[in-house]
Amino acid sequence: MIFIILLIALVLRFISLNQSLWLDEAISVNIAGALDFKSIVLNFSSADFHPPLYYVLLRGWILLFGSSEISVRIPSVFLGVATVFITYLIGRKLFENKTAIIAATLLATAPLHIYYSQEARMYMLAAALTSLSVYFFISILKRDNLWIWLGFIASTTLMLYSDYLPYLLIPVYFVYLFISRKKIAKTVLRSFVPAFILILISITPWFIMLHKQLQLGLSVKTASPAWAQVVGSPSLNNLLITFVKFTIGRISYDNNVIYALLFAPAALFVIFLFFLSLLRMSYQRFFLWFWLFGPVLIGFIISYFIPVFAYFRFIFGLGAFYLIWAMAINTISWKPLVRILLACALIINLTSSAFYLAIPRFQRENWREAISYVEKNSNQNSLILFESAYTLAPFDYYSRGNAQALGALKNFNPSQSEVKEKIDKVTLNKNRIFLFQYLSQISDPQGLVFEQLTKLGFNNTKTNNFNGVGFIYEFTK
Repeated sequence: MIFIILLIALVLRFISLNQSLWLDEAISVNIAGALDFKSIVLNFSSADFHPPLYYVLLRGWILLFGSSEISVRIPSVFLGVATVFITYLIGRKLFENKTAIIAATLLATAPLHIYYSQEARMYMLAAALTSLSVYFFISILKRDNLWIWLGFIASTTLMLYSDYLPYLLIPVYFVYLFISRKKIAKTVLRSFVPAFILILISITPWFIMLHKQLQLGLSVKTASPAWAQVVGSPSLNNLLITFVKFTIGRISYDNNVIYALLFAPAALFVIFLFFLSLLRMSYQRFFLWFWLFGPVLIGFIISYFIPVFAYFRFIFGLGAFYLIWAMAINTISWKPLVRILLACALIINLTSSAFYLAIPRFQRENWREAISYVEKNSNQNSLILFESAYTLAPFDYYSRGNAQALGALKNFNPSQSEVKEKIDKVTLNKNRIFLFQYLSQISDPQGLVFEQLTKLGFNNTKTNNFNGVGFIYEFTK
């Protein structure tokens, strides 16, 4: 049965896999394709806010299989399927096979999990390694074995090199061990001390780079508060959105009232399942609640100092989310009700997944068509401008060199004189300008670039809108 579920998971994750790369994916692919392993670790990482493991693996993958949209996403597809299998193994450790199968089925069809299993970013690598760390952690509580300890140390260390938000699982481990200390053998508790020391030693070489990344992150937060809001500011709305997205994935609706009403039945169902799960609780099963809620709450607090709170960064807790669902569904001894609950859960998953997979509006930014359009309509007297200090990564990925492109700004939130100086210079002898609005609310909130183009005699003759990319203004003179 589990192999059928894994096959379904694989098939679902290959549907619509050839979407256009969006900004962060293009950054990942461009960096991994252009830099060698040493440069990724020592040079690029100081300007990024992620550990290097994913970029290193992606670099090796690109060298072997190329950098097409489908190729660069296949590692995440396989990691997503692996996470489904590891979740099944965790379910087998904590429950019987039936509950494990239900959990695997729900994660295999989960809309948010499918989405990030199709993304050329580090989040599914972090989810797989986190799930593996949790599997070994739970296994240790059930059986003290040297190989299990080695598996825990290795998987946890690799987890910490995959992404930063899984670091929050470490204090969760500590708190859980402290609360459950009377039910865990003293020899096992004592053995966790050298295990965590070895993990700390293994990750210590990266702390120097982490310090540089933190400094950079804090400086960006100070220089551009709007950017901090985008990347993950703490708010009650963002906290609620985390669990909304966990349930129905990336689909959304412009009208928040209608969106809330549409989500209400699913929310009531999920709340009911979480209360129902308490009927099967044991001290080991209660760890699922720690795994799901612990990192979210700690991350919410940390975000008051470092902007990291965004729902997709906590996808490594999605296994716990669906294990709790499965635990609740299989609590019922009356089979018809079990089938009804499982059917409701699958309806939520499959409906949301179908919306995402079938409707382009819910998919990634359509840079492929946007770049193709501006290049086809450009000539030697045309110029493509971006609301940044440089061309954006998707342009660098998709551009065939058919048009000149530049960043319109010198820095975030430039002064009017700085904008005037650069725009006057780069538009000299140009009669058509394509201006990408993308991220202008952060980099140019006053619309100074648009204003200066108008002052130079350029007229906004046409405005195009590409999914996720936003408006592209066409100016002629």
